[in-house]
Amino acid sequence: MLRTTINMIFNILNLRRCSRARWCVQALRRVRGRKLIAAGWTVWFISCLLLPPFVFSQESDEAVINREYPLKALFIYNFSNYIEWPQKAFADDKSPFVIGVLGTSPIEETLRQIAASKRIGARKISVLNFVSLNDIQPCQVLFVARSVSAAQQRQVVEAMKNRPVLVVGESDGFAALGGDINFFVQANKIRFEINLAVMRQQELKASSKLLAMAKIIDPNPVPR
Repeated sequence: MLRTTINMIFNILNLRRCSRARWCVQALRRVRGRKLIAAGWTVWFISCLLLPPFVFSQESDEAVINREYPLKALFIYNFSNYIEWPQKAFADDKSPFVIGVLGTSPIEETLRQIAASKRIGARKISVLNFVSLNDIQPCQVLFVARSVSAAQQRQVVEAMKNRPVLVVGESDGFAALGGDINFFVQANKIRFEINLAVMRQQELKASSKLLAMAKIIDPNPVPR
C-alpha cells in the first residue's frame, strides 16, 4: 500500500528529480511500522512538505505552475476521506462518490487519474464537469474553478446552501462568501481555509485531523 501510494504521488506530480520529495519518501520508509504511513496520511505528509507551486525555478514556469493542480486534486481526495456526509447525500449504498468541477480547470485531469484507482470508502469515484450553474448534477464535492466569474460563484454558493455538498473554491474570499473550503497560497505552500458555519448548515462533519491543518473561518462559533 505504501509503495503504491508513493508511486502514485510521483507519477502525478512528476517529482522524481526533486530531492525534497525523495527525502520525504525515505523518511516515510524509515517509519514503515507507524500509523503515519497509512495511505491517506502518506498523501497528506508529502503534499504538505513539498513547496508548491512556484519554487522549482530551474524548470520552465509552465511546468512549475502545473504542479498546483495535482496537489489540489490530492487535497480534495483527502478531504473526502476526512469529512462525513449524511446518508441522504447518496441515493443508495452503491451510488458513486461524485466530484464535480464547475468551469475549466487543469484539476480535472488529475482527479480522473485518482478516480481510476482509488475509492472513497467503498464507493467508486466519478468525476463530472459542469459548464454552468444549470448543468450541475447531484454530487458530494463541487470544485469551483477560478475561471468561473465572481457573479456565478456567488450564485453557486447560494444554490448549494443547506445541501450536503462540499463546495471548494480557489478564489480570494470564497470561504467568507459561503464556500466550505478555499485554497490559498501562503509561504509558497498551498493552504486551505474552512468555513465551519457553512459546513454545519450542510450537515458535513470534518474530522479534528482535517481541522487542525486548516485556517478556520467561523463567524458563529458554538459555545464550549
